[in-house]
Amino acid sequence: MSGPSKSKYFPNSIGRRTRSTVKREVELGIPTEKYETFQNDLEKMDKKTVTKGKRKRIEVKIDPDDLAIEAKPKKAKARSVKPKKTKKSTTKGADNDEKIPSEPPANFWPMYNEIKKMRAKIIAPVDKKGCASISTAISGLKEGVVWRFQVLITLMLSSQTKDEVNYEVMKGMHEYFLGEGYKDGLCLRAILDVDQSKLDELIYKVGFHHRKAEYIKKTAEIVKEKYNGDIPKSIEEITGFPGVGPKMGFLLLQIAWGIYTGIGVDTHMARMAGWFHWVPQTGSAKPSPEYVRKCLEKMLADHKEEWRVINPTLVGFGQMVCLPQSPRCDICTLAKTGLCPAVDKRLLRRVEVNKQRGVSSPQKKSRGDLSKLMQELE
Repeated sequence: MSGPSKSKYFPNSIGRRTRSTVKREVELGIPTEKYETFQNDLEKMDKKTVTKGKRKRIEVKIDPDDLAIEAKPKKAKARSVKPKKTKKSTTKGADNDEKIPSEPPANFWPMYNEIKKMRAKIIAPVDKKGCASISTAISGLKEGVVWRFQVLITLMLSSQTKDEVNYEVMKGMHEYFLGEGYKDGLCLRAILDVDQSKLDELIYKVGFHHRKAEYIKKTAEIVKEKYNGDIPKSIEEITGFPGVGPKMGFLLLQIAWGIYTGIGVDTHMARMAGWFHWVPQTGSAKPSPEYVRKCLEKMLADHKEEWRVINPTLVGFGQMVCLPQSPRCDICTLAKTGLCPAVDKRLLRRVEVNKQRGVSSPQKKSRGDLSKLMQELE
């Protein structure tokens, strides 16, 4: 091992200087002639650390002749204006007005008439707890200002909500307002008086209840101030209410005033119209309810008597038989006619095999009553 390192300034001293070693150096008489050199180097190092980082100031002299030179003007670059991109339709072209047919397809009337026969044997949620029935079911009213306002409210609650849930919410609201002293229960005055947070609490079971509570409060103010507390009679005025579209508007006119200026189309109807090829197909895009409404109105322009019944007919059929998930092709009479392009052939083969083996197909839970239809199929 090498010995202790020698100091640059004190070669005769011990490498590691402590108080005891300094005292020992004094006792041994070790010379300290380089102490001043050591002190001088320390002062230089201190000066370097102080001046470190400072930049020298450079004085720039400008020649007056240089200032007299005229600068060449820069040419302004021509800005190219890009055309604004139009928003793409979410239905990928399926809602193009140019594709609205003036005549129904060949399979429309045979399929529609067969569906009406089946609907006569089916009791669906829309029949007893639909928007046309709820206000009468909860209040006993069949006409008048209060009844029309209740129809408006139940329609505003109906979007993205099952009829059964809508019925329970409307019934709960009516009973709450009766308990609060409103003799008409659910009415315009009650909605105007209730806090939005309380209204939100009363309708929390329906879809998008926060937004609907806000829309209902705003609509109540509009009905009071602009329409003297009653429902207007034009689709333009009704669709001016927040959250109310053509479907709700046309259904409100039909139910409240008996005015049939359009067809109310919901998701059930739009889905089946696409499945049945009643409207033009565009790739795999699903037709929107608004597009289907325009198609049906144009196709049925000479059959306006159907505008009144087509909504409950198809909605009830979609709720009970032609379900969005696992449609009941096994009990649909259209399956045997060959008219339906969306029939589940695998399901029909499975049912047929079960019959041959003497095995009954499992009974599926239903939202209504299919007993009459089932009896006819046996």
